[in-house]
Amino acid sequence: MPSDTRPKTSRSPERPSPRGDAVLLAYHAANRDPRVFERPDEFDVTRSPNPHLGFGYGMRYCVGSTLARIELRAVFGALAKRFPGLRLAEDRLQRRSESVTGGVTALVVTW
Repeated sequence: MPSDTRPKTSRSPERPSPRGDAVLLAYHAANRDPRVFERPDEFDVTRSPNPHLGFGYGMRYCVGSTLARIELRAVFGALAKRFPGLRLAEDRLQRRSESVTGGVTALVVTW
């Protein structure tokens, strides 16, 4: 495990983190930062620029990201073509709370 090289106390806007405290990083929350994204809680495939961290960053960048993006474009394009009236059937999505990676419990749609 890497050694802790932080100063004696790290400060965040919310609260201090004394040296030696465990810190859990919620990666999915980084993509919802209102300082970076206008309307961060909205799913907007046309958002530009979109500096999300979904595939990591720098030396930790996901090597499969290009394939994943190609697959997602193909899937969403095919769905839109096959079901042009595809819409969410519920106003609010129920987010999974037991998972670090996020997600929803169900995605109920109508067309």
